[in-house]
Amino acid sequence: MGKFTEAIRKAAEKRIERVEKKEEFKPYVIRTVADSKIDPHVVTYFDPTSPISEQYRTLRTNLQALDKTNPPKVLAITSAIHGEGKTITSINMAITFAHDLNKKSILLVDADLRKGNLTKALGLKADKGFADILTDGANIEDSLLNIGIDNLNILPAGNKPHNPAELMGAAKMRQFISEVKKQYDYVFFDCPPVIPVTDASVLAHQCDGALMVLQAGRTQKGIIAHAQDRLSSAKVKVLGYVMTNIEYHIPEYIYRYL
Repeated sequence: MGKFTEAIRKAAEKRIERVEKKEEFKPYVIRTVADSKIDPHVVTYFDPTSPISEQYRTLRTNLQALDKTNPPKVLAITSAIHGEGKTITSINMAITFAHDLNKKSILLVDADLRKGNLTKALGLKADKGFADILTDGANIEDSLLNIGIDNLNILPAGNKPHNPAELMGAAKMRQFISEVKKQYDYVFFDCPPVIPVTDASVLAHQCDGALMVLQAGRTQKGIIAHAQDRLSSAKVKVLGYVMTNIEYHIPEYIYRYL
């Protein structure tokens, strides 16, 4: 047996021993700020150097690599049903893109005009926002919020309208997208889920593409297929999928490197 093979065998035996002793699994603890009202699941805000934050950087790299000459810059982030983590995913993505050393300007929009939770997750309060821009012609700049991160602006949902689906397909919506594309390098729309309402499909059709957020152990295959059919019927370009609620251990050699 060669020295290299013997070294691999010993390393494997040692790793198995650690797993049996449950020493391989290292719980990840988020370092929060005592007076912060931001949801602790926004890991990219509290701990941008964490392994979880690194996964969002990988997502950023993959999106930017889809088309290097003309990368998708206006993205709809949605899910099949509610409660799959799309809002937290949207926030973490926006922060990750804002942390890019190229200092890209980012706009994160709460496009769930029925049950938007973006401001709650960020510990913010707002009197007006996206819906008011589409209905009353409110000024975009007057509705923007910030959480202290350079290059990142937040546009809350605003006052609930009675016709959110119609607003998504109106001329003002197309005008809004045209304006923000000139002002920002990336625009993320945190949309409602696809199956309960048509809002996300209508809006995503006007974007460069959509990301589907799925929750491991919860979202059934049939539901995913139904959501895919709806997006396909609306001629939405699905760029990829983000799976949340995954529990896995980090091998020690990776953990040491990170």
